Amino acid sequence: MARTTLLARSAAFVLALATLSGPAVAQDADPLASLSPEKKAFLSDPATLERFGLTPEKVRVALTGRSAADVDAYAVGLMAVVADSKYQPGRDAGEIALNPQARGWNAGTTLRPKMFDKMKRDDGPFSLKRYMFQKGAVATFADAPVAIRKEDLIAGKVEVAFVGVPLDFSSGWRDAKHAPSALRNMDGLVGADADGGVDPGLVLSIADYGDLSPDYMAPDRGLDHIRTMIAEMASVGTVPFVVGGDHTIMYPDVAAMVDTYGAGKVALVQFDAHADAELGGDHLISDNQTLTRLLEQNLLRGSDVTLVGLHGRDAGPATQKRLTDAGAKIVPTAAVQEKGWQSVTNDLIAGLKKGPENVFVSFDMSVLDPGDAPASGRPVPGGLSVREAIPMVRQICAQTKVVGFDLLDAAPILDPTYASRMSANYILHACLSGIAMRKTGTPVKTAKR
Repeated sequence: MARTTLLARSAAFVLALATLSGPAVAQDADPLASLSPEKKAFLSDPATLERFGLTPEKVRVALTGRSAADVDAYAVGLMAVVADSKYQPGRDAGEIALNPQARGWNAGTTLRPKMFDKMKRDDGPFSLKRYMFQKGAVATFADAPVAIRKEDLIAGKVEVAFVGVPLDFSSGWRDAKHAPSALRNMDGLVGADADGGVDPGLVLSIADYGDLSPDYMAPDRGLDHIRTMIAEMASVGTVPFVVGGDHTIMYPDVAAMVDTYGAGKVALVQFDAHADAELGGDHLISDNQTLTRLLEQNLLRGSDVTLVGLHGRDAGPATQKRLTDAGAKIVPTAAVQEKGWQSVTNDLIAGLKKGPENVFVSFDMSVLDPGDAPASGRPVPGGLSVREAIPMVRQICAQTKVVGFDLLDAAPILDPTYASRMSANYILHACLSGIAMRKTGTPVKTAKR
């Protein structure tokens, strides 16, 4: 049956509730009692109810007093909507056709051979500055020299390398693809950390590894390349600092860490307003399903996942229960406000000490309150303040072995001021300072509430 016909039939059944006649269901009776077992089970399924924004109480209110025919039409109508929304072979295209015979199929990810360099140079990071004491010049992350090949990372003994991934995926209309260039051109990544007591630029060997190349026509094609390139960085002992892009990028980032250190040997700390653990999406990967894919593919164990700053409407009780049943630890924003960031961070680090040694930190800008960072891919009011987030990130990076960090879902076009970009760079600098503190043995200053 044609899709439009099914939709029309579904709508007709639901609208029929207003016109069908027959004996009404008694106010104190079960309104589903007259249904077949199949229909009764359908209207009692929590997943079905959640999909339609219903609860058992809402269904009871809607159907009490209706005739048995009305109740049956209600169930049939909703079942038709569910059936029509499913993939049907022969009616629906299962994938978007590509052209594997294209001459430039891998052109976007083909690395430039070293032999084509016009300027012969020794391997290692190199400066883009013209003047000896120039503060500006061509913008790089942390005003660092540039590295473009793995050999540069090795020769320069690079400890931390920033890399941009300008990829808009499932939140592409929010402008995450411009974040790497915007953050390179914003202050906040250079200089001493007054609270940390270190200047990471003087302690660490830092480089800007440029941007990775996404396929804007089919962004999912680029995820394997991102995974390979991040794993290559980690394989030579460099800590990747990945600047996205939306939260889809956490998937190849974490997968690259697992490729490098092994399954069961990587823990994830995800600062995010959203769990990114939805089920049943019409694409296998998206920014709101990233954690789902990592868990389903056994790249992460639930017990090695900590979610910090969850708040808002996107992670309901069912999602949180599913994650905690799998062993994940959830630290909502409300807990930070109630206990204080210091107490929460101490507990978080104590928990990390019991898990895998290697820690990957994923920081989604949505975890911050829009007052501090209005330009995030999916902003949610009531988030952490920058005053809370910066010391939390610093302490985690100082007191655990952080092997990778990504900052995602910055959307600079949404903020005509510099506030969001500055907040993002200060978060990156906080982790950079923490890694420097760990290297030098600088103690963390703890706050008293």
